[in-house]
Amino acid sequence: MSLLKKGSLFMPISIMDSFKKHIKSNFIIYFLIILCLLIGISVGGFTVKVISSSHKQELVAYLKGFFQLFHNEEIRNVDIFLQSLINNLQLLSLSWIFGILVVAIPGIIFIICFKGFVIGFTVGLLIEQFKFKGILLFLLGVLPQNLIIIPIFITASTISLSFALMLIKNKLNKSKQINFYKQFLIYTTSYVVLALLILIAVSIETFISPIFMKIISGYIQ
Repeated sequence: MSLLKKGSLFMPISIMDSFKKHIKSNFIIYFLIILCLLIGISVGGFTVKVISSSHKQELVAYLKGFFQLFHNEEIRNVDIFLQSLINNLQLLSLSWIFGILVVAIPGIIFIICFKGFVIGFTVGLLIEQFKFKGILLFLLGVLPQNLIIIPIFITASTISLSFALMLIKNKLNKSKQINFYKQFLIYTTSYVVLALLILIAVSIETFISPIFMKIISGYIQ
């Protein structure tokens, strides 16, 4: 019993230590990825300002039509769950593939910039068009799941970029070869864990966020 307690106590600590070591050893890559995310957010927010009024009104009409679905109950939770899960897992899978294909390193940067752009554009449009209600929509309908999704993609991009750079170093340094299969297993396992965490974020987006979006959107129809 004492051994079980001791093991259960130190296992989370060991995981935390490993994660801290991972961040420390990849600090520069994390910095680069977060910078790319912030650039994407900035570009997305700026794009809202420069697109034409006609395109902007089309987007607003689309948003209002989307909000109306919550009140007409024409949208099922399972549809939201599956669509969001598919979208996020597709991007996560691309990030995994780009990490293996060294020549596709720019694709890793593109994915995190794209996630930032979508967030920046969405927030910018909501706030510009709906003011305070737009802020509430973001805080209660968009932010909760992204508090999990964004760190997942930051971590995924960092892992992929780190793995790709490791492959490059391995090819250049013939005298010191790594165990590719071991590293590939660790790389893939990390992505499996991230995919499982995506399920949590998608569940929030499916079962919690729509409740607040339905309440707030009722005031902007």
